[in-house]
Amino acid sequence: MEKVNYITQLNEALEHFNNDPRIKQGHITLYLAFFHIWNREYFKNTITINRELTMERAKIKSKTTYHNMVRDLNEWGYLQYYPSYDPRRGSVIRMAIFYTQPVQKLAKRVPEPVQNMVSSYKQKTYLNKNKLAGLARPFNILEVLLFFKTNNWTADEGKKYYEYYQERDWKLSRGLPIKDWKLAARNFVEKGRELERKRTMPISGYVSNLHTTKKKDYGQPL
Repeated sequence: MEKVNYITQLNEALEHFNNDPRIKQGHITLYLAFFHIWNREYFKNTITINRELTMERAKIKSKTTYHNMVRDLNEWGYLQYYPSYDPRRGSVIRMAIFYTQPVQKLAKRVPEPVQNMVSSYKQKTYLNKNKLAGLARPFNILEVLLFFKTNNWTADEGKKYYEYYQERDWKLSRGLPIKDWKLAARNFVEKGRELERKRTMPISGYVSNLHTTKKKDYGQPL
């Protein structure tokens, strides 16, 4: 079992995607579905997959599209695909590792206590600031897509959200910096869907006038 760093592996995968003009949205969502299974299996060397479940997670409805995407990722070096022709056994995937976490060597003795240690209050303040800074913007689009997938939002919404605020340097319309990108994502999705509902909602007054049964006398002067 390899020592895989979760965040670094995603970052490296994103860099590969950004530099690969062949990659489409379907490749990314399928890779994320495989990555989710791989993570749950504690980054084992190989993972057995269920095609139907993987297609559902990747939002892929066509078997042909699924197999084409898997073959692409296999040929381009993102994973190794070992198809199973036995319906009782799932296919096997071996994910390409872009980064391995080095094993830290343990110290032979316990270090001596340091006198000038930072107070617990300052440590908590420092950690809280780092936590808030981490919420200001996501690491990359893959983190956004994972968050949107967890909330059952579409990958298309995630891509639009990321591109919208990336162009604005993760600032609100009034120029204020975003403090929590996940909260901003929820507001973005809610507003977008509300606008879509209003756009598709019929104008009741206009529709009712079209079906009116009243007879008017147009011979009378105004």
